[in-house]
Amino acid sequence: MGNHLAVKGLSGEILFCPEARSAHPSAEQELISMLMKNYNRNARPVIDRESPTNVTFGLEVVQLVNVDDRNQVITTNVWVRQRWKNQLLTWKREEYDGIKTIRINPSLVWIPDIVLYNSADSVFSGGLEKYKTRVILENDGRNAWYCPASFRSTCNIDVTFFPFDEQVCSMKFGSWTFVLTDLDIDTENTPTLSDKYVKSAEWDLINASKTRNVEYYECCPFPFTDVTVKLIIRRKPLFYAFNLITPCMIMLCMILLGFFLPPESGERITLSITVLLAMAVFLQLVAETLPRNSESIPLLGKFYITIMTEVSLSLMCTCWVLNVHHTNSGGSIVKIPPWIELFVLGWLANVLCVRKLTLQQLDKSFRETKVSKPHHKQGDAMRVEITSEDDEDNAISPEIHEAPASHSKTHAQKRSCLHNNGITRTLLQRNGRPTEQYIVNNLALLAAHTKLNREIEENQKKWKHVAMVMDRLFFWLFIITVLFSTLVIFKEKLRQQTLLHK
Repeated sequence: MGNHLAVKGLSGEILFCPEARSAHPSAEQELISMLMKNYNRNARPVIDRESPTNVTFGLEVVQLVNVDDRNQVITTNVWVRQRWKNQLLTWKREEYDGIKTIRINPSLVWIPDIVLYNSADSVFSGGLEKYKTRVILENDGRNAWYCPASFRSTCNIDVTFFPFDEQVCSMKFGSWTFVLTDLDIDTENTPTLSDKYVKSAEWDLINASKTRNVEYYECCPFPFTDVTVKLIIRRKPLFYAFNLITPCMIMLCMILLGFFLPPESGERITLSITVLLAMAVFLQLVAETLPRNSESIPLLGKFYITIMTEVSLSLMCTCWVLNVHHTNSGGSIVKIPPWIELFVLGWLANVLCVRKLTLQQLDKSFRETKVSKPHHKQGDAMRVEITSEDDEDNAISPEIHEAPASHSKTHAQKRSCLHNNGITRTLLQRNGRPTEQYIVNNLALLAAHTKLNREIEENQKKWKHVAMVMDRLFFWLFIITVLFSTLVIFKEKLRQQTLLHK
């Protein structure tokens, strides 16, 4: 049947098909078969065993994937480029249809065992198992291996200036078994950072460079060469400034508002304690964000602890001012020391522009206190009821009411006047018509009480003036302390930035 084969079909008929021939191998197949014949991939690709194999190593950073502050690990996506010359795999182009380049599986040829020394992968591969691309072979023996890879490398992360920190991380690549006399690694003259870099949302890659190093190790008497890629990264502080620093400054301004509240309102202590508790709760939330590092305290942590301390001090100052403001409230006279009257009421009040509390302001303050305390009105009604029982009492009662009506009294002073009026009414009822000496004695007693009340009121006015002066003083001291402490905390960062720019 010539070049046809007879094949019996399923229905029984005979089919005629062309005769099958073996495929003729291509020039590239013949080339690869020739190269791999008697070739051992474990042999170093040199003819002279005394000469080293020179490998050019290049790396381009494509993306900074993650920076793990807690575990001191960074993850990067890179493009690795390696070039060397294999003197055992060469051919003549004219013998194989002019083939200049072939691409072959790296498991079939010799490849340099350049790995990442400071790898943080759970299964240490260092780089060889990450490279899945083929090796490019040229007819003159030049080999090139281009591969993308993702590396997890260790990095000593210093969080002292968090969230305004800059980190310097290194990736060290070198041979694990070949010493300098066998394998010499040099850096490729290409940029480590190019326009192919994908920007990170949290970190800025400021600079990337690579250098060649020669080091001795304890294992071997000969040195090893490596290429160290140095990355300088800077954290973007916008997220932390908006979510952590700004709320803290708002709560700090609320403490400043507490110095403007009048002491009679009774809300100053409540405001200070509320802000202090809010700061404590917010610090717990911030602690979840701060990197857990026991080697140094983050800058943001120092800032929060300082602000909480200053808020606590402002609370203590507020308690002391309120204590001074309410001096003599029990009816006893506490004299102001001369040095306080001279220094605080004389010099400091003029410097801070705190005006002296007038009698009208004192009366207004007393009337507001009476409105907030209804039992005072009940005492006044009892006094009017007692002094208006007969005509003889009415002759004395106007003088009794006249002095307290023009000045503010404490509750204890009012009870004293009420007691004296009761004594006067009782004696008048017993003796009938008052004698002249009796009236003189009672008038002298009333005059003494009026004088005592005026002294107490004048002393209260001075103590309230002292409280106002000290309130203003603590307000400015608090502002200066906050600004100074903030400057001291962040000055080290400013100094570091100045040194980096130089």
